[in-house]
Amino acid sequence: MTSDDTGRELEKLRADVAALRDARQADEEKARESTPAAVPAEPPPADSAGQEAAETAALPEEQRTQLEELGDLLQQEIRDLPTITCLAVFSLGILMGRLMR
Repeated sequence: MTSDDTGRELEKLRADVAALRDARQADEEKARESTPAAVPAEPPPADSAGQEAAETAALPEEQRTQLEELGDLLQQEIRDLPTITCLAVFSLGILMGRLMR
């Protein structure tokens, strides 16, 4: 393959990427336009995630985004830690809580 062939192939791939990016943006805009402005509230599920979502929904937008950001950061931190370490820290927290009563 010569450098001219490689250059043509690169240009073709760049054009394909640009076309895919444009199509994706068009799909996102179409989805935003078709989404209704006000979605009726559903009753929260009985599990703890549903209760957390209901509590979060009652907060102002700024606090909600801060809580969601904090939750995301905690999830990332926990995913990066080994399981044994997480269990040990959690167990120590429970033990300290019991001893402080």
